[in-house]
Amino acid sequence: MPQGWIEQVLASLGGQGQRSLIEFVQRQRWFGGKGKPLADVHVVDAVELFHGTGRRLLALMCVEYRGGAQERYVMPLTIRPRTGQDDTRALVELSQSSTHEWVCDATGDEEIWMGLYDGVAQGRKLAGQTGCLMGRPLPQGREDLTKAVREAKVLSAEQSNTSVIFDRRVILKLIRKLEAGINPDSEVLEFLTTQTTCRDVPALLGVMTYDDGLSDQAQPATVAVLQRFVPNVGDGWSYTLAHLGTLLDEGCKAVTERGDNLSKAVTAISGPFLAQLRRLGEITGGLHVALASRQEPEAFRPEPITLHDVDLWQAGMKKHLTEVCHDLRALQPEQQTAAGLTGDDVTRLETACRDRFGDLQLLSRAKASKIRHHGDYHLGQVLKTNDGFVVIDFEGEPARPLEERRAKVCPLKDVGGMLRSFNYAAHASLKQRATVSATESGLMTEWEGATRASFLDGYRSVAKPGQAVCLPATWEEALRVIQVYELDKALYELRYEMRNRPDWLSIPLQGILGLMGNAAE
Repeated sequence: MPQGWIEQVLASLGGQGQRSLIEFVQRQRWFGGKGKPLADVHVVDAVELFHGTGRRLLALMCVEYRGGAQERYVMPLTIRPRTGQDDTRALVELSQSSTHEWVCDATGDEEIWMGLYDGVAQGRKLAGQTGCLMGRPLPQGREDLTKAVREAKVLSAEQSNTSVIFDRRVILKLIRKLEAGINPDSEVLEFLTTQTTCRDVPALLGVMTYDDGLSDQAQPATVAVLQRFVPNVGDGWSYTLAHLGTLLDEGCKAVTERGDNLSKAVTAISGPFLAQLRRLGEITGGLHVALASRQEPEAFRPEPITLHDVDLWQAGMKKHLTEVCHDLRALQPEQQTAAGLTGDDVTRLETACRDRFGDLQLLSRAKASKIRHHGDYHLGQVLKTNDGFVVIDFEGEPARPLEERRAKVCPLKDVGGMLRSFNYAAHASLKQRATVSATESGLMTEWEGATRASFLDGYRSVAKPGQAVCLPATWEEALRVIQVYELDKALYELRYEMRNRPDWLSIPLQGILGLMGNAAE
């Protein structure tokens, strides 16, 4: 009996075609296992997507690493003739094909995204070889999802996921890495848009999940999330860097030509920007208040922070600190010198950080509550709109386990992450300059201080210590806890830069020393 076309695809990607599949996967931005030794990549299921003409499917791949670890990814595929020798999307020639058709990556195929959109909008159940995809439109999304779609545009800026905009009305996020369980992006958005009055996030319209059909115990994995598209002028990071370019140009003139001091120059040039960052602080505070506002469902119920919670969080921070300091000591002498670091500095820094982590004890003594939070909060996770900002991407850090990303913590962790983002923006703007003058450096220091103050002032005006259950009783205690989270985030950045951008190592290091004051000197 002749094979069906899906069986032909599976056969083509096995055997000799497997090497092409492995090589292709390793080149993709959404693949999170780069650098790990691969043992095997194979397709475990394939689901046909019905839209228009042609043959399109969503393939579910199992990636096996040496040592036994496994991960699952999804990849859209289509069958078409190869367009040329430089067709980088062609994986392997379709087996038993008399017309020289190829199995190709379909990320750029508009019709496959239409098929996924229809699957969610119409609540379809699409059977694969072993499991099935299930679409679930939300009631508040019916009006958006029943409208005919004319255009699907794939965004190129993402890495771990793939996003597609439909007619500038709806945005679909394909979750490339499959994990059994509830994805926090859809979970948090559904809670905020259906159970609270928070409207500073995109409304969730629908989701698609995958059930592998192999176990009654395993939870379905989230494959796609549909949200209402928010018109914007870019993310907070690009908005901030553009402003800092203007500040450096105009601020230097104000200081050198008119004799303004640094504070006056920043106030004059950055006044409207600082007002926007105060608004971002208000939005962040409102987000945390909303996440702490309901006793049901249980996944969002505020819970008192216990001494056991604090001990676990401190243990994780100390373990991370030990690993980072080990890596710092292993740097080449010239790398340590370039970062302005010596072995004695590392020891003093390690001791001072361990002492500072003790401020987390304030949370249990203050009877603050742990709640859900953003989990990966920085300027790149907010969109700049004409009216302010919208917070996006509640998935958390994709490299972290799903259980950890859904865990309740002190939301001041988000605040610390955003403050670190301001510091990085200041240094990134200076790195774009061929040379940096003392005036430029001074402007950035002054700007960062003003920006921090504006953001924190906006935050505390909405999330008020003594009233918000998720915060300590006083603002002074909150600031001490925020600094602990800033410190932990800076250590994470330090390790990242050691592995990826050694010439940026001084940025998080200076941030750590600044947080420690004279303790590390």
